[in-house]
Amino acid sequence: MKIIADENMPNAKALFSHLGNVELVNGRTLTHEQVKDVDVLLVRSVTKVTQELLEGSSVRFVGSATIGVDHIDLDYLVKANIAFSSAPGCNAEAVADYVFSGLSHLYMTKQFSWLSKKIGVIGYGNVGKTVYDRFSRMGCQVCVYDPLKEEGDSSANFVSLDEILLCNVISLHAPLTSLGVYPTKGMIGSKELAQLSAGTAIISAGRGGVIDEVALLKRHSQLNGDLHLILDVWDGEPSINQKLVSIADIATPHIAGYSKQGREKGTWMVYQELCRHLELSSDVISKDVISKNDAISTGWFSSIDVDSAVLLEEMLARSIQAIYDVARDDVRLRYKYRENKEKNVFDWLRKHYVERDELNTCLIRANNNDACNLMGAAGFSVDNKS
Repeated sequence: MKIIADENMPNAKALFSHLGNVELVNGRTLTHEQVKDVDVLLVRSVTKVTQELLEGSSVRFVGSATIGVDHIDLDYLVKANIAFSSAPGCNAEAVADYVFSGLSHLYMTKQFSWLSKKIGVIGYGNVGKTVYDRFSRMGCQVCVYDPLKEEGDSSANFVSLDEILLCNVISLHAPLTSLGVYPTKGMIGSKELAQLSAGTAIISAGRGGVIDEVALLKRHSQLNGDLHLILDVWDGEPSINQKLVSIADIATPHIAGYSKQGREKGTWMVYQELCRHLELSSDVISKDVISKNDAISTGWFSSIDVDSAVLLEEMLARSIQAIYDVARDDVRLRYKYRENKEKNVFDWLRKHYVERDELNTCLIRANNNDACNLMGAAGFSVDNKS
């Protein structure tokens, strides 16, 4: 069996090699010629899996180690009788960590105190729900907009888009869609941005194209720069709007979900699905092949003791930044674009990403119930010493 895998899928060779010959490739530049005699195609979001790519090939299974499917022509896969699997939820914790690292950055650099502010989440899929649940457990006043998920779901505070736009913090996690009753492409345009108040924080960590970037630049100017922007996704990736980068508090190359554990979970989930497709057990594999326990790694920092006498919001911000400081990724992006030595800086940054751990890999020790509750809600493991 011939298997092609994106070179940015961790553990791909270790997991899939006992099933066939595995070749690692650049997912962005993948061609029909490369896949024509391949049986299994394993991708990430940078690969557009279309009829043009696959028609006439021997591909019978496509796996995407990501949560989104807007890069996949699902209708064609059904028509061509090609099995498909993605990895829903694999990086939900990682993206939530990105959101809270971004807010921690705003707190530490701009004294943006968000715990007491009104929070709006756009999109209630695996990621949006994880982000919403964290805010909710922290005791924040949080609401969500997702008309496709609202019907019959009373577990969250669903509101209109107009109400979301009145929030102090807006966190976007919607997929990019052009069709249907509620298309998301350009959903946040001039009309919507005009409703934003000065001092609003926008975190965009879903898909580029949901926000009208030209309109966002204009609204930023209208508010005299009093708009906090944490941007991970961009319209036109891998090309990105450098004017927008210049006004963003944080600019990163679509890596919100790039935790070490999240990427590993994505590969593992696709591996399990391929085993099911082949009617093999993913639990019974040869001893020299990586096991599930080894496939999902532990973190670098096993525990942190916090001083419960410190202001809760500062304790939270410093603890989050100890595990993942999003400013590191922002600085690296700006430096590499200034240096401009790479042919494609955006993809180079993704390929050579300095991996980070998820907050849940770190145990927080505290002797204060409020501190333990807050840190646990933020995503840490907690040891209450009180």
